[in-house]
Amino acid sequence: MNKLNVSFVLLLLILPFVSGFGVTPAQRIFDYEPGAEQKHSFEIINSENKKVQLVILPQGDLNESIALSNYSVSFTPDISSIKIDYSVKVPSGLVPGRHSADILVIEIPDTSVSGTTYIGSVIGIVTKVVVDVPYPGKYVESALSVSKSEDGQTAFVIPVVSKGNLDIVRAKAVIDIFTPLNEKVASLTTQEIPVLSGERGELAVKWDTSAVVPGRYRAIAVVSYDESILAIEKEFSVGTEGLELKSVEVNDFSLGDIAKFEFLVENKLNFAVDGAYILMQVFNDAGDVMAEFKSATYDVQPFGSKLLVAFWDTEGVRKGTYDAKALINFGQSSIQKQLTLDVSDNDITVIGVGYVIKSANGGGNSLVTILVIVVVVLVLLNLTWFLILRRKIKNRK
Repeated sequence: MNKLNVSFVLLLLILPFVSGFGVTPAQRIFDYEPGAEQKHSFEIINSENKKVQLVILPQGDLNESIALSNYSVSFTPDISSIKIDYSVKVPSGLVPGRHSADILVIEIPDTSVSGTTYIGSVIGIVTKVVVDVPYPGKYVESALSVSKSEDGQTAFVIPVVSKGNLDIVRAKAVIDIFTPLNEKVASLTTQEIPVLSGERGELAVKWDTSAVVPGRYRAIAVVSYDESILAIEKEFSVGTEGLELKSVEVNDFSLGDIAKFEFLVENKLNFAVDGAYILMQVFNDAGDVMAEFKSATYDVQPFGSKLLVAFWDTEGVRKGTYDAKALINFGQSSIQKQLTLDVSDNDITVIGVGYVIKSANGGGNSLVTILVIVVVVLVLLNLTWFLILRRKIKNRK
């Protein structure tokens, strides 16, 4: 690498990106024709109508094969774009694979240049020049993409790029799906397609995951192309559920003391969740966070449940109803649950969406007591009517 190249590598590492310029096209791929000269062009767009001088230089393993019509240009506010012509003379003897060069644009400040090293800011890669040298025979490059399709199924897409100098007559893939315990749960087969040399095909198949347990899975795709194979592996997840808040219990409580919250969390995933914790936020009437407390971290086994314990110091808290939010955090995920706390002198009633969760020894018992009294009264009334009716029947006889 010469002195000039080293200077520009350092520029790339230490100087900021400068906005206000656009380029088109971003990339152009050339056929591999050793010794042939191919001509194309690109445009630099002055989107902010700046006055500036730019230097244009190619970098990369094909930089010596590129000749530019201009190696510097000057923009004024009335110039919206400048077209740059260039030619690429593809060298012979390139090894199979991808070879490229980046044409860079460097802004020159008023101080201009010092020696052979330009001091400026890298605006960006104007365009990338790419030459794909084909492999002898049949050769495929591929990848595996996993996504949710519009119909709710999991879609597998495998692009097949023929990088060899011979056409591929038949290409297809078999995808095996495994759990984290290496248990195979499904096997899928894509359609079969031909792929011409230098072209791209696409293999695709969908997996109906409506009855599949949410969690992490591993897909191993074996792409068969004529007499050769290529294996690709990828991890992916099914479903959006993770940890679910099942219930909340509060210990014997007196306002002003420390309340112990027990959050029962269920793991609906097929793998263990490490380092899960609850963060609880309590809001005042203005919507501001008046209290925030969290639990320690816990590990929750696959399809298992765990009590996550957190403590709230209620000193200075008044009786009333408060909006609250419980966030179950694990890994990079966070699941929110909107709650309401009904705080009295000796009880905290926790109301969640679609269900009511009572404190262990407080308001919940009051409701139970009322229900028991109602049931007892109804039983006594029925018994009374039964005795009266029985006595009437007896008197008639």
